Amino acid sequence: MTEKWEYGYVYFVSTQSDEQRRLRNHPDRNQRALEYGLAAVVVDGTSIQSQAVPGKVGLLNDLGSKGWQVENGLNLGGSLPNWLREAVQSAVADAYPGGAIEHYMRRRRPR
Repeated sequence: MTEKWEYGYVYFVSTQSDEQRRLRNHPDRNQRALEYGLAAVVVDGTSIQSQAVPGKVGLLNDLGSKGWQVENGLNLGGSLPNWLREAVQSAVADAYPGGAIEHYMRRRRPR
C-alpha cells in the first residue's frame, strides 16, 4: 500500500511598524537600531492561518508535533503576492510586510 501525503507551506515574513518605517528615513538613522517583527502564515489543505511569532523555533516545533515535516526555505525577497501581504496585515496590526521565506511542508495522511 502506498503512503499518502498532505502538503502545505509556511511563510515567515519580516514586518516593520509604521513608526520603524519612519525611522528608516530619519537623518540620524545610522544611530538607531531598526526593529523588525516576524509573522508566520501557515497554508495547509483546509486553511490559511496567520499570526505574529517571536521566532521560528516555537512554530516549527508546533508544526512538527502535528506531524508536519518542514523543508529548507526559499527566499522570496520583498516581492510578495497580495494574498500573503493581506494575511500578514490581518494578523499583525500596523505591520508592513517585508521579505519572506517560503518553506514547503508535508505530512503523512492517516489511512
